[in-house]
Amino acid sequence: MTAELYSKAENIEALQYNFNALAFYEKNNDKKKIVTIYTNIGFLSFAFGKHRESIHYLDKAKKMMEDNNLKDPLLMARLYSEYAKNDTRLGILNKSNDTFDEAINYAYRISDHKQKQYMLYYCYTWKRFNFLNNQDSLQKIDKILVNMMPSGVTYAKIADRFITHRKLDSAEYYLSKASGAPDKNFKGIQGLILFTYGNLYNIKNNPEKSIEYYLKASALFQEAQLKPPLRRTYDSLVSDYQMIGDIKTSKVYLEKFRSINKLIKKEEKEATNLVTDQLLNDNLKEKRKKEKLAIGIAISLIVVFLVILYIRNKINLSKHTEKDRILEQEALKVQKLERQIYNSFDQITELAKSSDPFFLIKFKEVYPEFFENLLKHNNRLTDNDIKFCAYIKLNLSNKEVATFTKLTFRSVETTKYRLKKKLGLSADLNLNKWIQNL
Repeated sequence: MTAELYSKAENIEALQYNFNALAFYEKNNDKKKIVTIYTNIGFLSFAFGKHRESIHYLDKAKKMMEDNNLKDPLLMARLYSEYAKNDTRLGILNKSNDTFDEAINYAYRISDHKQKQYMLYYCYTWKRFNFLNNQDSLQKIDKILVNMMPSGVTYAKIADRFITHRKLDSAEYYLSKASGAPDKNFKGIQGLILFTYGNLYNIKNNPEKSIEYYLKASALFQEAQLKPPLRRTYDSLVSDYQMIGDIKTSKVYLEKFRSINKLIKKEEKEATNLVTDQLLNDNLKEKRKKEKLAIGIAISLIVVFLVILYIRNKINLSKHTEKDRILEQEALKVQKLERQIYNSFDQITELAKSSDPFFLIKFKEVYPEFFENLLKHNNRLTDNDIKFCAYIKLNLSNKEVATFTKLTFRSVETTKYRLKKKLGLSADLNLNKWIQNL
């Protein structure tokens, strides 16, 4: 049910379904199902960019598996693949690769062949993102994916890679294979293939043809209720209609882009609130559990103290000084314990900051050498140029930069292209790699 709802971009419904299922399985103490639900919530939280919440629920799944000695290969493969995806998004690529390798090792132990193939495909598809700047490794993973499970998704991604490097004959070859792939009839995959054809004709400077493919892709994405790829398609249509001088239609699609972007942001916020509320509820339960335990310990200490005091008084009522000393020490212990009880649970974490006006100042403080080297290369860079260089240095994706700057995805790509020219870099040089090595 989670996969079905997620494939339709009904992510809030998927989250609500999992939280309802969690309550049911907790009531029935079905630990294996609880682990599955925790992992599902970790997966959905990741989809909304809520890495802290995602890792929290993955940790809960891992702890339950360890406490109950659950070593199901499918559960382990899913768990480690979700951990690795968070590491990828957080830029911890070496750790991500190691964790993906663990997930892959568990996937090979899955007895059901179909589940094994799907899990391996899932792991390698995501691991692929760790090698976008390493063409040799990227080609190896693409070869593994093609041999493992011929899919329109894989072929389309390979074609898009060749489009990026302007190897158009190779791009057309893989798009042709995508069009004949076994899963070509799924509407979402059909849409992806058509969208990639649109990218191909866009790079060929044939906006009329790319618009034709983008329109077909948008119709399929609408039918499949896939909002994120539909948003990206509208973004591309805005640029292409501008290119052919049809400003009126370009504005129509700009309004569609803004409308669906607003809807996606609203749904993301609602889902984020749902996850956050549940997380706070979990923390509150854990806090109360610890409070009860600590209070129980405190009461036990007080009882022990009173018993000791009674015995002490019975042994020698005349030793008032000794009694007072013990009383004072034990009272201090009780006071210290009470302070620990009520002060150890205040843990509230702020969410990630965005569009901070002091961002550039802070960046220069953290990366002074990078800033100096950048200006040595071109001392006429504007603050906006330096900001985009900083976003690239921090491994921010075009989607994230578009969010921070309130630009469209295509505008971000155009800005990076102009920045590359301003820096005087050759056409075949990778801007991201050049900035990372600066």
